[in-house]
Amino acid sequence: MCRSRFRGRVFGGFRAQAEPRVRPRAVTALAFALLLASVPAPTSAQELPAEVADALALAAGGDLSGAIAAIETFCATVDAPDAAFAALGALHVEAGNPERALDVLRPLMDREPADAGVLYNAGRAAEALGRPEEAANRYRQSLAIQPRSPALRSLGMMLGRHGYTAEAYAFLQPWTNANPNDLDARVAAAAGAIALERAPEAEALLEGLPGDDPGVKMLRAQLLLQQADPWGAINELQAIADDPPPTIEGGIRRTLARAYLVVGEAEGALEQLEPLDVAGPEDAVLLASAWFQAGRMDEAIEALAPYAEPLLTSPPPEAPPPVARDIVLEYGRYLHSSGDAERAVPFLRLATELDAGKPDAYQALGQALAASGEREEAREILERFQELSRDASDEVASVNRRRSDIADPTGREVRQALELAAAGEVDAALDILAREAQLASTDPRPVYAASSILLDAGRNEEALAAADRALAVAPERADGLYQRGAVLMSLERLAESEEMFRQALQAQPTHTATLSDYAVLLMSGNRNGEAAGLLERLLELRPGDAAARGHLDRLRAARGSDGGPHEELPPAALGRELMRNRDFRAAEPPLDRAVLLDPTDASLRIDLASALWENNKPAEAELHAREAVALEPSSAEAHRMLGGLLHWRGEHLQAAESLERAAALAEPDAALLVDLARAWDGVATDSAGTADERTRLGKAEDAYRRAIVAAPDHSEAIYGLARVLQRLGRGDEAAILMERYMELYGEDQRATQEQGLATAEGPPEGD
Repeated sequence: MCRSRFRGRVFGGFRAQAEPRVRPRAVTALAFALLLASVPAPTSAQELPAEVADALALAAGGDLSGAIAAIETFCATVDAPDAAFAALGALHVEAGNPERALDVLRPLMDREPADAGVLYNAGRAAEALGRPEEAANRYRQSLAIQPRSPALRSLGMMLGRHGYTAEAYAFLQPWTNANPNDLDARVAAAAGAIALERAPEAEALLEGLPGDDPGVKMLRAQLLLQQADPWGAINELQAIADDPPPTIEGGIRRTLARAYLVVGEAEGALEQLEPLDVAGPEDAVLLASAWFQAGRMDEAIEALAPYAEPLLTSPPPEAPPPVARDIVLEYGRYLHSSGDAERAVPFLRLATELDAGKPDAYQALGQALAASGEREEAREILERFQELSRDASDEVASVNRRRSDIADPTGREVRQALELAAAGEVDAALDILAREAQLASTDPRPVYAASSILLDAGRNEEALAAADRALAVAPERADGLYQRGAVLMSLERLAESEEMFRQALQAQPTHTATLSDYAVLLMSGNRNGEAAGLLERLLELRPGDAAARGHLDRLRAARGSDGGPHEELPPAALGRELMRNRDFRAAEPPLDRAVLLDPTDASLRIDLASALWENNKPAEAELHAREAVALEPSSAEAHRMLGGLLHWRGEHLQAAESLERAAALAEPDAALLVDLARAWDGVATDSAGTADERTRLGKAEDAYRRAIVAAPDHSEAIYGLARVLQRLGRGDEAAILMERYMELYGEDQRATQEQGLATAEGPPEGD
């Protein structure tokens, strides 16, 4: 039993379920709309026979038996067309006679050309007879002929009912886009979007659904939990937690249990899990986590043992589900914590094998090895842990990336595909992008990325086809124009490539990739003067671009110019050079001129705002920071600049929101996180004595802790966290942090004294 649970689900295979009970029912408005959509037109150019139309009218009025009798009589005539038999099959499905429906439809299934409606209704009949594999095949055949047929809905809903919630989304998403009033399909699609961590799409699907419906409330809670709002999830479900509907009781209780674990209320999690029959490894991990958090180690070990122990002798398949790693990792940790480090080692070793890129298992394994006396191997394993922890994929360092991924699932999938391609798994990367292009059909990024991967793989013609698809999605986007130009350049179709590059720069004059490649193209044609102009513009945007600097130096050398300081710099380049030299007063006028010359360049606005701030002109700085945010809402630097200015002005809540946005758009450094924490600290102070104060102090605490993860010896973060913990009533923790702060403060004093400087600055002032 345990091994079979770890085999994972193979798309196209279905778990055994009891056959559905089929009974005649009235034709609802939705059912009748689907019925009409599934009835094929006659093969000739004539209208649907009057007898068929009359029968469908009877069905619309609720008289299914009368409709079937009428069309049966017509089908008995010599000249009855295929459309009549197809309609009769559809009516039999609707009336709950799937066997009879298949008898009628079977002769039509293999006709050429095949009919989407016939195949769709054959799928419905097979599904009603409890033959989901056959049903799925018929639905897919129908969709191959008519991609927007009702088979989208039926296949998606069937997959969802059989537990393939995520797979169902690929079919339900296009259906709900075209049929937003189909509420049942929207609920099922929202469940799929949540399973795939596509939070914005799930939010849109749930918008407008009945707020008091328990199933909708459960999905909203799952979405809130995914969006790192566990208290919101708890509040959403508390009203129905005491008496949840039996059909979804398990989902409600498991969602609540996860939320309680996130907020550290283990007893609440155990209370939710107690009424459930814990079945399967996912539930076991959840229950064990609750026991562990409650300090009951024996129960935690006991919950996981039936699933963890067999894995040492009966390992999971080549591509195991994530729960296999979670089981052996947590089981090994619990064994080590209970004092049995030697027994923990093989489980923790298996955890590192199941996912060699995650650092936490290496840390746990190294600690267990050291406790078992295997110090040399422990040292090697812990070195591996340190390597992975420094990498960008470190789980702790990627907290912000995960938040960004939830807000932008398409960006997440594109990044994962590019990482796979960089590791040599080109086909797997292209599969991900193909799926994403289907789910996000109006977003050109998956197709851009596919074109780029194909180009790097030397599959230039395929890359060009992908670039053309991207332009079809977003014809005016500079990224797509550039990508097509880059492919054409590789194909040595240089005139066409140049035209694409020109169009890209017209759409976005600051598109750095276009400036770089276009300059190379011009140099290949000995058009060095034009190339130098592009390289100069590129270096204004990216002063540290070594390749562009090298190209420009060679061009200047070739025409007898050393590129020295006597050459007049453009205003933007001059202003930025002065900023680098910290000559803020001198930098302000050229940056002001540069903004006048190019008022749509957000990066220039940010530079000018920085100079104005340094020159004690905060109001003008804020104006340009707001303009930068409006021009480029995805610019982390713009939001960071605006957040800092708002915090200085005492607009703490607006500052916190702007800084949160900055932290979500790019991996935040410790300085940004400290600014964010101070902003939330200010918001908490503004709401002192209200119910919101502790929540906002909690946000400040989280930001300070993230800053300390990014820079463990950041004294301001440590001091700020100590102050916040003191206000939260956690004096013991605060005292430990203050001791650490004083150690760092003493080290700073000694360092400055050794350098012959004045006495070190004292502790930062409180707000």
